[in-house]
Amino acid sequence: MQEHGDAVRRFTRTLALKPAIESQPAIEDEPYGRAQPGDRADEFGADTPAVACVVISLARERSGRLLREARRTQLLPPVVNPWGTLHAYGELLTRRPRPLAVLDVPDEGGADELGQRVGIVQRLAPVTVLAPEGVCPAALLEAGATNVLPRSMPIEELAARLMADQRWVAREAAREPLSQGQNPMPPGPLPEHASQRVLLELVLADPRPWCCHDLTLLLGPAGQPLTRAALRARMPRLEPHLGRLGLALRRTGGWGRFSYLVVPSPELTPALCHAA
Repeated sequence: MQEHGDAVRRFTRTLALKPAIESQPAIEDEPYGRAQPGDRADEFGADTPAVACVVISLARERSGRLLREARRTQLLPPVVNPWGTLHAYGELLTRRPRPLAVLDVPDEGGADELGQRVGIVQRLAPVTVLAPEGVCPAALLEAGATNVLPRSMPIEELAARLMADQRWVAREAAREPLSQGQNPMPPGPLPEHASQRVLLELVLADPRPWCCHDLTLLLGPAGQPLTRAALRARMPRLEPHLGRLGLALRRTGGWGRFSYLVVPSPELTPALCHAA
């Protein structure tokens, strides 16, 4: 299993997607809603630069007004990504230090399955939710959100709190020990399509199983999840790239609910290899 982990870390270094968002200036503040890291801030320097943020909206056409106002504070990037945007997911998975995901929920109409969506995104990167009135912050925090901010908040305060979240993420990243002995893999073919590259990053970035319902929700537009048939067609295409690492893809469960897990190849039986 140690060899499996080392191989995954080496391979993920070969899948860098072009970053589109520059790091932002810092502000003295701390997020609320989770344990406050400010007590140990001096350990890493009070001037720790904030990480970048990647904005994802459940309804891009209704996010415009608030985010235009926020951009005037020079906080948010110019790009607002609709849910399901592969480039945004690639940015969250490959950029270092890892960005803060800002999930904008313009109205309660986008609150369906919101807890599940937050739980999925937090597997990619820390996530702050911009929530409308009527959404329960506690439920989203339990789902894994770093912070939940009301969209009705004055724009100056909203900008300051988002910046505080970015600094908090930067300080948490500074606490993580640097990995040792990571070397790039020998040159080899990567998936030709962005969807396959991002999918490969997803299964390699988190050792936990990926449920089919989470993957279909993540990879499709907000109102139209990817079909399970389409997901089943995509997953076997990852096998040649995993095989170069001595890894394989295991599928468990039935047709109604199944999960995918990356495992060392020797642990798979021929039957499981064909099922994946």
